[in-house]
Amino acid sequence: MAYGTFKSVEEVATKFDIEASDKVTFVKEKAVKILDVLLSIIEKNLKNDTNYISEFAICESIIRPILDIIVANYSLRVWSHISYNVDQEKGLIGEPDYLIAQKNKYGGMARPVLCVIEAKKDNFDEGWTQALAEMVASSFLGATTCYAIVTTGVLWQFGKLDNSVFTIDSRAISATTELQRVFNTINWIFNEISEKN
Repeated sequence: MAYGTFKSVEEVATKFDIEASDKVTFVKEKAVKILDVLLSIIEKNLKNDTNYISEFAICESIIRPILDIIVANYSLRVWSHISYNVDQEKGLIGEPDYLIAQKNKYGGMARPVLCVIEAKKDNFDEGWTQALAEMVASSFLGATTCYAIVTTGVLWQFGKLDNSVFTIDSRAISATTELQRVFNTINWIFNEISEKN
């Protein structure tokens, strides 16, 4: 079993004794200035239909550029599609879309503090199932709080696993109508994880 093979959030929560709380508003915004040229590139990418023809296209044309713009302000790294095998017997293995973590002294990835998942076929339920499994894996490595983003590239949702309590923020943000809010929210999460690590 791998991260993407769990069937539901409830299955992951039950298996790992995670409390799934009701949706609440917990994410905030931390203003970040984005260069006009970068905003223009992202806006064009969001309007280009060819960027939605596959999961890979969405990841590399929309999600990754947004993450790269924000990570440039932090000592974190975006780790893309790398093996993240924490516990094979428990199904905590696979290659997540993106993990955000520092580089350890050996040159590899330190404990991830943010998981970013492309919602395959716009299925947020499956995306959150995978995200929760990845956050549980991070908790096995000692993280008391881990954040997650599930996105179609256009719609962005945010969640966290904090001391075995899983919460999805009640608001979703559209990058096509509120791109600056997407950047500000991701920047707030990066700031939160940077201060705790």
